[in-house]
Amino acid sequence: MFRKSRWKIVTALMSVLVFLFAGTLCVIYFSSYIQMLQKNREMLSRYADSYWINGNPSESMETPAGKQTEVRRLTFYSVAFSPDGQILDVDSGSSALLDNSYLSSQAAAILALHKTSGIHMDWVYYIETKGDTTLVVLMDNSVMNANIRTLFQYTLIFGALTLVLLFLVSLFLSRRIVQPLEESYRKQKQFVSDAGHELKSPLTVINTNLDLLEQEKGPSRWLENIRHESLRMSGLVGQLLELARTEEAAPPMERLNFSRLVTGNLLPFEALAYEKNLTLESEIQENVFVNGNPEQLGNLISTLTDNALSYAPEHTAVRVRLCADPEELLFSVSNEGRPLSEEQMGSIFDRFYRTDEARSRDSGHYGLGLAIARAAVLSHHGKIQVSCQEGRVIFTVRLRPASPLP
Repeated sequence: MFRKSRWKIVTALMSVLVFLFAGTLCVIYFSSYIQMLQKNREMLSRYADSYWINGNPSESMETPAGKQTEVRRLTFYSVAFSPDGQILDVDSGSSALLDNSYLSSQAAAILALHKTSGIHMDWVYYIETKGDTTLVVLMDNSVMNANIRTLFQYTLIFGALTLVLLFLVSLFLSRRIVQPLEESYRKQKQFVSDAGHELKSPLTVINTNLDLLEQEKGPSRWLENIRHESLRMSGLVGQLLELARTEEAAPPMERLNFSRLVTGNLLPFEALAYEKNLTLESEIQENVFVNGNPEQLGNLISTLTDNALSYAPEHTAVRVRLCADPEELLFSVSNEGRPLSEEQMGSIFDRFYRTDEARSRDSGHYGLGLAIARAAVLSHHGKIQVSCQEGRVIFTVRLRPASPLP
């Protein structure tokens, strides 16, 4: 149980870290991309302004103070078009690394996009029209794209390595933190089992001596009180041992007809329901099979039914329902009653928890029945929950049905 909780905690923590890492990475790169695009557009716009004034501004482009060095390191290209698409002028930059025909074809392809600015392949472009001339200004963005790809690649690699390292550290720390709890829980279960076995012998001796005293002295109120409390103690010890046995190890499983098991375990409660002026209603789907332990599942059915009959008001109905599909088996027991609070629903499966202390003590309940039921469900890898709907308290068990026989 603690091992599963540890994995859930580590998985949840790593999911949050991955989400934060991915979100942070997206925000950083997206905002950097927008800022870079805006910055490039401003530089291309300044180039275009200088072009209209100076013709070819490669050597005479005016730049704001403090940015001359940045602009000089960049190579700008431009192609001027007439309204009918004829090339009027080509500026291949001061270094002349690209020939005019290639620049013209690239500018024509960008002009066909019908956009004023943006990124196309490895080009950052800006388009401006004055009079009968349309100017396409280009800046080679291949080096920056390669740098961004390299940066993104290394970010992912080292980020993934960091997340793996964090996962291993979290796993190690969670194990160190949970280990004392596991040991404490193991000792607690061992204590319950040992104490239960140790108490069985004294209780047997007490009951035997009570029988001898009644034969010798005759019945008395004091002996009856001792017998009553001894029987209560025997019942408590029996439930403690049942709880320890259910939680200790996986029970032997077999393929069984759960529909017949439910029907058979409900029969003894029909007379009890009649005595309490209650109606026991059942809706059982036939031939529902499950891989399980008949003793534990039978005890589960009896516990939930007895609990519903104990708390249902007179002249009401206790409803038992069983249905299944290929993916899930659903077993529920419900009774009319006072709605449970959120705190009660969260604690009702805890050991020795009772919603009504006085009533539970008088009825012989010890607050262990639902804890045993939960342990049985967990040993079958299922789920059990309680809910309140339309004035009814509903206990629902979900199990995985057995696969059909070939």
